[in-house]
Amino acid sequence: MADPKPTGNGAPMPGYEPAPMLAERMPTGSTDSSMFSGPVPSDPFHSDPFVGRMVGNCRILEKINEGGSSFIYRAVNVNFNLERVIKILKPSLADDQEYYDRFKQEAQLTARLDHPNILRVFDTGEIGRQFFIEMEYMEGQTLREFLNHHHRIREVDILRIAVQIAEALDYAHNARIQTPTTEEVLHGILHRDLKPENIMLPTGGGLKLMDFGAAKPLSLNHKTLQGTIVGTPHYMSPEQINGEALDARSDFFSLGVVLYELCTGKRPFDSENLAALLARVDACKFELPRKLRPSLSPLTEEIIEKLLSKKPEHRPASAKEILESLQIAHHAMQQWGTGARAKIPFSLRRLYPTLALGFSVFSLTVSVLLTARFLPLLRNPAELKNHFSALVAKGIDAERKGDVDEALGLYELNPPPEKGGDPESFLLSRLQSARLYLRKGQLTKARALLEGLRHRYQDPALDATLGILYFKSALYLEAKDRLEAALESPKQTVLRRSDSFNPEEFRSEALYHLAAAWDGQLTYVDSRPEFREKAIRAYRRFLDFSGCSGEDKRCEQAKKRIDDLRSGS
Repeated sequence: MADPKPTGNGAPMPGYEPAPMLAERMPTGSTDSSMFSGPVPSDPFHSDPFVGRMVGNCRILEKINEGGSSFIYRAVNVNFNLERVIKILKPSLADDQEYYDRFKQEAQLTARLDHPNILRVFDTGEIGRQFFIEMEYMEGQTLREFLNHHHRIREVDILRIAVQIAEALDYAHNARIQTPTTEEVLHGILHRDLKPENIMLPTGGGLKLMDFGAAKPLSLNHKTLQGTIVGTPHYMSPEQINGEALDARSDFFSLGVVLYELCTGKRPFDSENLAALLARVDACKFELPRKLRPSLSPLTEEIIEKLLSKKPEHRPASAKEILESLQIAHHAMQQWGTGARAKIPFSLRRLYPTLALGFSVFSLTVSVLLTARFLPLLRNPAELKNHFSALVAKGIDAERKGDVDEALGLYELNPPPEKGGDPESFLLSRLQSARLYLRKGQLTKARALLEGLRHRYQDPALDATLGILYFKSALYLEAKDRLEAALESPKQTVLRRSDSFNPEEFRSEALYHLAAAWDGQLTYVDSRPEFREKAIRAYRRFLDFSGCSGEDKRCEQAKKRIDDLRSGS
């Protein structure tokens, strides 16, 4: 059964009220780009050149804010009699041709985005040399304002916010956008300035992501800021700080900073000195969230840690991967009895698989309970062990038949030793569950199970499975440590109790992933020549052990990589 998904829209969070007017507390000269608060009191000594004028189809009513790159006005679209926000590029930046062209192009591209969690752009145009954007207007407050008023946000609400941001990023990163001036079709757009000031919480609930790439430099030179981006470096990725090429994973790093701040009330990288701040972001060293908020769930902390990885390849590869991890964390919180449950429209047809699984699990549970009723009569420990071994055997049989949900349900019925269970049966059932989650690509669930077992057991299969999981997570150094521990261990694995266990295949799989981990370290971490030789030797060791007489894609890949490594590819 799929994990329930946190609702993207719905009732406002507890204490969620419209923000006070921004002008009441924003200092003069602030670079905050918020545009949804109340009006700035009019200055009787200075008249604004745009108030009262028509800009596109809108009549400007009043100035409500001023950012580092633009003026922000409340306006009304005269054709539809609807309130709008007009953002006008400052004249000083309009004279910079490169900056002007970039602002104009990115505004026109953003106008082609249409998603419930992205602020709508309705029109763009020019007033002389001053470019303007007509945008959606709504009551509410920015996430920064919400943070200022709520120093402790429920974890379940943080996960809901994260889901909506991730859904907006998933849409933007994968949208097919035709450029306004050419026939070229772009595949996605980066935000590049994700921060609480650019996230809107409407009064009626939901979330809107704002300012997609508008009026921001494409890159930064190392330790040097270009353009008007005061405040933004706290949320930049290391590659953005260093002026390197950016992809979706740069936005994911910024999302990690936002989630860290929502969970702990402080940013992971902070300093009064700009040079020191950039150095801290570049080093990517931060205090673990649970040290600041011990009640935070390990799954939520793991999501944040992965998003804040220094190397882009260690972060999630897509927003969909982030969404899956968030849904797992949200589902786990529901099981622990915290947070509101997601409301899913009723559909009897959709319930068929669930009902079938439910009846199956119910029958198994009744069977176990009836057996447990007579467990005190089973004085012989061997009989208890046989009982729990039978549960594992049924799970393995269900797994062999392809019924993964039933297998997981059976494995879950094996209690830990402190609750009267058999230690070996408990370890075997949890190992089998972790391997199933790993096969399904649910790495967070698998890792939670394996890390919990690692502190209680020493088993080669535990190390090997963790090593493979670390490899899939691009944690190559950790993967090598675990896989080498598994291959060098003199102990027999508990998997030997399964009639489907093949010792040769087990060792072959560990050897292959160890070689791939050496290869990954060479490619992404350290390209020293000695590591190239170690990777080649590790692939040779795998080939020698496996024989590779039949068709095995791993063998083909190993041979190809040996050739590539020898040629320096």
